[in-house]
Amino acid sequence: MFYFPLMNDPHLHLLVDDHEIQEYINLKRIINKPRKHPEPLIVSDRPWEGYRTQAWGSVIQEPDGLIRCWYFSFPARKPGEHDVGGYCYAESRDGIHFEKPNLGVAEFRGSKDNNLWYPMSPDGKNRIEMDLARRREGLTALDEKGEPIGIVNNMDGFTVVRDDDDPDPQRRYKLIANMQDHCMWAYADREGYPDITQEQEAHARDVVFGQYLDTSPDGIHWTRKPRRMVPARYGDYMMVTRDERNRRWWLNERALSLVGRTAAIRTSSDFVNWSPPESIFVNTPEMGFGLQYQWHGGITPFNYGNQNLGMLEKWSYAGFGDTCELVSQREGQRWERVAPGEPFLDIGDEGAFDRFIIFPTHNAPIRIGDELFIYYTGAGAMTAGSTPDSPGVPMAIGVACISLDRFAGLAHSRHTPGELLTRPMVIEKPNLSLNVEPLKKGEVRLAVLNMDGSVIPGYEFDASQIDLHEDPCRCAAKWKTRPDLSELIGREVWLKFQIVGSVLYSYRFAD
Repeated sequence: MFYFPLMNDPHLHLLVDDHEIQEYINLKRIINKPRKHPEPLIVSDRPWEGYRTQAWGSVIQEPDGLIRCWYFSFPARKPGEHDVGGYCYAESRDGIHFEKPNLGVAEFRGSKDNNLWYPMSPDGKNRIEMDLARRREGLTALDEKGEPIGIVNNMDGFTVVRDDDDPDPQRRYKLIANMQDHCMWAYADREGYPDITQEQEAHARDVVFGQYLDTSPDGIHWTRKPRRMVPARYGDYMMVTRDERNRRWWLNERALSLVGRTAAIRTSSDFVNWSPPESIFVNTPEMGFGLQYQWHGGITPFNYGNQNLGMLEKWSYAGFGDTCELVSQREGQRWERVAPGEPFLDIGDEGAFDRFIIFPTHNAPIRIGDELFIYYTGAGAMTAGSTPDSPGVPMAIGVACISLDRFAGLAHSRHTPGELLTRPMVIEKPNLSLNVEPLKKGEVRLAVLNMDGSVIPGYEFDASQIDLHEDPCRCAAKWKTRPDLSELIGREVWLKFQIVGSVLYSYRFAD
């Protein structure tokens, strides 16, 4: 396996939007839905994992290629016991076959032979006993200044990141999570929390509830002294991803809304000072103002090429068909839905483990070779994994893959060639490669034009020589007497493509 960090590449131009396109004819933009692995990769098969293994966590790729997954489960329980989250770990060398190592960190039923990495709640008690034990044994919550403000005994929507910018190796890994004193939910369940006063409930909700930070040298052993970064004002959802282009972090959460869930982003370069939440996607008339569906909160933002991409989580009020749309952003501009209403990550067919829900993990796609691996949580029917003792919709972690750079493209399959004219650009590097999917007898030709619209001699369509089959992800643009663009470096030009029976996804300049 090879390590390919996904980073900002200003010379890679994706065709997911029209920002760099002057015009096109006889072409249609298509969403390239990832291909799913037929079976889930990580399922609930340990006593402490119960019936739901869901990736309200994250996946990272280490420099040596190791794929590491931190995920969330609901432990086995009996009727009347409280549903408490377990925080588990798995790893893989090929991105498909995962192992759950015994970490020796957390005790479960008298043994530390398990893959639990962040103990927070005791097990094996009835609901009232468990709540009391959790309040005694919860972690001390610290505010932004490091002062104790209460306890936290539950976390949701957590993310683990590797922070190579931190000079302290003891802080190499960061856990960012929505943490809670669980008695904040007493208002909805007085029977389950009979001894919690309204004052305790208000303190848990208004003071303790927040987005917290913990650190680790290895991603397994943590300080267990979580410090609040910002209060959680508008819900328990959150994730953190890297904005490498601006050397900062995105905190993706919900923003204030009159109706339903929305998606918002904060930014920070140090995990301490965060910008106010900026609403990215809100409820609109198209959505019945949140009464037909809402944005679950996440867009999973990440740098890709010379722009940003994301997967916008769509939450259906019908309780069926929670999917993700592809979204994009140009630096300093608004986020946009690439194909409104069309899923990028879609639910599975009848009987599939992801029949109800498909949401991505809290990270950018992982590159393995020329494939992008998108890990996700899938929820299926209440059949396998759902028992009278463990009711609910079973979940598991799966993966979907697409070829490198192929999120969306411009497609043609008719006899009359499609044509694409870019906006003017200055040639900065000599080599140009295209990412093309041939459909039927595919062909792509390329001409380079002066600013007056005339073709530069030697760069005509008829002189174009582009082999779509040698390496479809990297088709070299050449001409009969011009092997590259060396003589045009520094000149402002137009690129004009002719496309027949193919999908053009991107083009990239390189040395």
